[in-house]
Amino acid sequence: MTDIVISDLQQAQDAIQDAVAAKSRLELRAGGTKRHLGRAASYDAVLDVSAFSGIIDYQPEELVLTLRAGTPMEIVEAALAEARQILAFEPPRLSRILGEGAPGASGTIGGVIAANLSGPRRLTAGAARDYLLGFEAVSGRGELFKSGGKVMKNVTGYDLSKLMCGSFGTLGVMDEITLKTLPAPETARSLLVGHDSLVDAVSGIASIFATAHEPGAAAILPQTVAAEEGVDLGMPFTAVIRLEGIEASVADRLGHLLALSGGEPLDADRSAALWQRIRDIQPLAERPHDIWKVSCAPSDAPRVMAALDPGLDVRMIADWAGGLLWIAGTSPHIGTALRAAIAGLGSGFAMLIRDVGATRESIAPFQPLSGPVLELHKRVKASFDPLGVLNYERMHEGM
Repeated sequence: MTDIVISDLQQAQDAIQDAVAAKSRLELRAGGTKRHLGRAASYDAVLDVSAFSGIIDYQPEELVLTLRAGTPMEIVEAALAEARQILAFEPPRLSRILGEGAPGASGTIGGVIAANLSGPRRLTAGAARDYLLGFEAVSGRGELFKSGGKVMKNVTGYDLSKLMCGSFGTLGVMDEITLKTLPAPETARSLLVGHDSLVDAVSGIASIFATAHEPGAAAILPQTVAAEEGVDLGMPFTAVIRLEGIEASVADRLGHLLALSGGEPLDADRSAALWQRIRDIQPLAERPHDIWKVSCAPSDAPRVMAALDPGLDVRMIADWAGGLLWIAGTSPHIGTALRAAIAGLGSGFAMLIRDVGATRESIAPFQPLSGPVLELHKRVKASFDPLGVLNYERMHEGM
């Protein structure tokens, strides 16, 4: 397959217009760390945007960062760390479980935005789409367009930022991405609380979030996983509650939560190490298992897990207070059971993230869409890319 290496949106426009004329299909790729997320599809050429790299403008005092879409996350994180700032949505490094791209690669900011990747802080701070202020792009029609600006008040008309986040490169080639940043918390510590069941863990976390102590993230680890992570309380489930802020505030809030809920505190170093592993799904990465990502209401998490036959022998961790389940196992029937459970809930999705065999050939990696939603997706795809030039069928068949 031919690689078309481009360095700017004008070259992207030329390449796409050529593809439109030739009725060929292009795979959009930068670092390649997420290329196997989604359906297996056939393309005529790779549109290589890895040269779209570099920080264009960073104004820490204004909390605004503009950079090119192919900028590696290592560069993004280094610049933010120097200014003591963060991306509040805490993007995970999926390359650590996908094992794709260059060794040690963490992907690019464009890939993060295209996949709308959001980590543990998404529970309280919002998703990647909430921090995308603007971008420039070329559609699958070969037309240049832009959306938003460098401040929120400049975002007028259609909110294309929300549309592009999570589109997996099927609508356009992005560049010159502008993001809102936030100051990094001075410190972070965690509280571990043991529970007898997943139901109790979800309920206990909800009770803590109902207090005035402002937890910023919450995860749930089964005992087997907690033991491997060195945080085993001897209970079937361990809730991990993270508090962030200035040192005095975190210490005071942690003390009150200890008195309220009991448990065991983690110091800043152990807390940071544990949350990094939760963010990057590392507790499930070491074994050769398929990995599924399930989004649901936290209160529905126990129902989803109960829908899995114990014979399937799955491993799991829960983030977002139970609203995000990462489920790993070797059985090809896991996906079918998860999809059935989601259908029974009436909301949520189950997405195949890692496929170590041929699972995605037998079940759609993305949650199938209902009739009206499917038609809406088709209309959006047709508006931006009527001939299916960009990442065709990456998400859903026929789009």
